[in-house]
Amino acid sequence: MENIIPDPTWARLGFPEPPEFENSGQHIGVIIIDQIRPHPAIRHLGERLKYITVNHDLSVQCNDDIVAQSGSSSFSGGEDAELGVHGLKTVLALSHEPFEINGETHIGISPAAYFIVLDHGAFMEGEGERLKAGVDWILEQQGWNIRIILCTGWHASDNLVLLKKSHEYSTVQALQSAVKQGVLVVCSNGNTRLGNIMPPIDYFTVGGYHDRGTKNRHMHIPYPDEPFGRNGDGHFRPDILAPRLHLTVPFCESATTVGEVSYFGGTSGSATLIAGVAAYLFSKYPQLDAVELRRILVGNADLVVDHENSAPRINVGRAVNTLDSSLQTKGKNYHEPRIKSDHLKFSIITMNEIERGVEFSRFIRQAELSRMELWAHSADPSSIIRKIAVHALGKPKDAEERDMFWELLSKEQEGGVRGWYAYGLLQDSDELEVFFWIPYATDSNWAVRWCVSEYLNKYEERFPQLEKTDVPEQIHEKAEHILQWLSLQQ
Repeated sequence: MENIIPDPTWARLGFPEPPEFENSGQHIGVIIIDQIRPHPAIRHLGERLKYITVNHDLSVQCNDDIVAQSGSSSFSGGEDAELGVHGLKTVLALSHEPFEINGETHIGISPAAYFIVLDHGAFMEGEGERLKAGVDWILEQQGWNIRIILCTGWHASDNLVLLKKSHEYSTVQALQSAVKQGVLVVCSNGNTRLGNIMPPIDYFTVGGYHDRGTKNRHMHIPYPDEPFGRNGDGHFRPDILAPRLHLTVPFCESATTVGEVSYFGGTSGSATLIAGVAAYLFSKYPQLDAVELRRILVGNADLVVDHENSAPRINVGRAVNTLDSSLQTKGKNYHEPRIKSDHLKFSIITMNEIERGVEFSRFIRQAELSRMELWAHSADPSSIIRKIAVHALGKPKDAEERDMFWELLSKEQEGGVRGWYAYGLLQDSDELEVFFWIPYATDSNWAVRWCVSEYLNKYEERFPQLEKTDVPEQIHEKAEHILQWLSLQQ
């Protein structure tokens, strides 16, 4: 946030007070599927941070040097400075040391936990086998007490638009043994409505909302274009929502420059916060298991006002009060009755659009549909089907189709479908279309604005540039000079 430090993330999650640095998450192991680079801000973790890599021959290596490298005063990040930043911010959001700004204490959500970062070579052939090898190896280790897996890219290299059953995804197959052992898989639900696929019901799936950086829950609003709906099995996703913007961590943009804070975001950030809450609760209430924890958090969450998405937003304070009340009632031998995972499922509605979406996707994978048939499906009442059809159409094949794309983009209401129309138009676009593109610079859909920015960048010497932003309040500000330029041309 520009010139304004948001409230600490723990307060925005509903914690009544900051997590205790020495105790929150203590003795709980968290696997983070990601890469990480060294940085001085993680030196305090010492032996509680492990970096696991899986080789192409499925051999597993445990790298203890990541913290030692972080302690080097000469570390500068080098050419690969951006590599591993996502994982670094994830670890920091969970574990960073307390710091104070404007009288407010910022601290990681579960700083006393064990963190095992697993790099399995994602987005390369054989990623599923390597992921399974790495997770199974970690679960076999003594003393790490793995209770949580944080998976922010659950779909791996799979197509985001074409539907299929959850059990067919390589990541789901790789993590199946962990789920059977009762490990809680916390998963992000995606950042835009461009995709159709959503995580399986076995994963505690996290979406985002816009809390405007404040703990004042009356100020929280929906995030534009937030994905939600039914996965290929017919289950509603996500389970719960968490803040997705302006998540503060210690400054980590470089190892040598000093700053106040860096920011983490997207539903990767939202899922990270929920993983931290889970570690906090597992350590505070050892009787909890994954099923009970999900039930407690969802049952004590509250809805975002005026949001189509029925998933509620996290409220840690309310969940803790419920658990404490139960403990006082039931005494030291308290144990919530186990609930079958079926009870966690929002009703499985075998809706025609899901069945049709899976079958339609199969036809496309097998290249069994003509372009005329794809166009016919682009007018389907279901946005899932329309999204698949427009994605499959790709780019306009001629001037007539290009006119159709522009017309349909202006009429379409669903964010993901609109994003695919814009992306198709971005292909083969020319500078004469600038007057079509610029009005979309203030579109509420991030994917559409991204396409506008990419289009203008193609002609950076001729046209003003649009800075990308995922912050709703900044959309008009970033586009103002472009709109002024357009008015002068007309």
